[in-house]
Amino acid sequence: MTLVIAGTEGADPSSLAVALKRCGWAGRVVVAGTVVEIAAHAPAARVAVLALDSSMPAADEETELLGALAAARVPTALVACRVDAFPSWPRTLAASRARLDADRRLPVFATAAVLADAPTGTPGSTQSGVAELAQWCAEEHDDPDTLPLLNSVPAPAAAPAVAPETATALRADRLAGLRAGIVAARVEAASSTRAALGELHSRIPEVCATPGFEAWLPRVLDGVEQRSRTMFAHRLGQVRAAATCGLGGTPATEPAVESTRAAGPLPVPRRKTRTEDAVVVVVGASMGFGVGRMILAPALEWAGLGVAGTILSLAAGLLVALWMVSARRDAADRVRWERWAAEQIAARRTAVDQWIGSQAGAAEAHVSREIWNRTRPVRVGGSDG
Repeated sequence: MTLVIAGTEGADPSSLAVALKRCGWAGRVVVAGTVVEIAAHAPAARVAVLALDSSMPAADEETELLGALAAARVPTALVACRVDAFPSWPRTLAASRARLDADRRLPVFATAAVLADAPTGTPGSTQSGVAELAQWCAEEHDDPDTLPLLNSVPAPAAAPAVAPETATALRADRLAGLRAGIVAARVEAASSTRAALGELHSRIPEVCATPGFEAWLPRVLDGVEQRSRTMFAHRLGQVRAAATCGLGGTPATEPAVESTRAAGPLPVPRRKTRTEDAVVVVVGASMGFGVGRMILAPALEWAGLGVAGTILSLAAGLLVALWMVSARRDAADRVRWERWAAEQIAARRTAVDQWIGSQAGAAEAHVSREIWNRTRPVRVGGSDG
């Protein structure tokens, strides 16, 4: 069994395909975004779904996709996607249905793919609408020639002029979705960066004393930063595509992503001989001699070694003193490297957060202007004042 899901990028048909698989659809799923792809896969399909962008009514793109499904004579359902993100989706779906299915032949569903992952028994598991869609897709359908499910799409007529208040509401929905998407992208990128750097910080005490640590840490931080930048840039691209999909006018060029990297690593800490180190040597030596004599002197006196016993006790004290001084220096070095690593991680996290903030602000300004410019001439008849 093959299911064809047709739709524009703003409807996110790929997420609907994944949600249908999770909700029981056991057949093959093909996502088609163009008429050519529909023509290639629809003849072998059992049913089809036209995914609709809930942020704005259907336009010429959806009309062409539905026309291709009608030509293939595939039973088709209209599915409003991502209704959880757009409170005005009922009005948008009604406008889309009036354009695509004025005689109300096609079944209609409203879905929220993100709720399909909710645990069984929770409200989200029964409110996603995906399970009902999967059940309809699995049902047996009769000959499309005798079913009202058969697409009957007339030749597209010129779209009527949209009232200024409607255009304003649509633009407001797009801008609200844009801001929500950018905020979600920032939270996702910041959380991922915080988790990666937190895990790295927890490993510092184990690896800070190993050779080559000063070269290893900057490389790991570069990898974390690059991953965060790439993920955030990808999410911004998805948000921009969803916010501008289906708009008229000429798409604006995408803003250049700032590629400046964070400042170089902080200077590597170096061991410096200070007065404190000399005091530690003296104190350690005196303690070592004292411990050595305290432990060895009674035994040597009992053995009657005399001067030789004194020399042996002094040698033992010297060894203990050297061990104490070495342990003290190793502990000081470890503390110094841990402090350097913590400063490196904090500086890199601050740099990534600043980059994400600057890119988010620039993207919001750029896409908001693009939405405004592309909705004025297409969605509004005349000036919207």
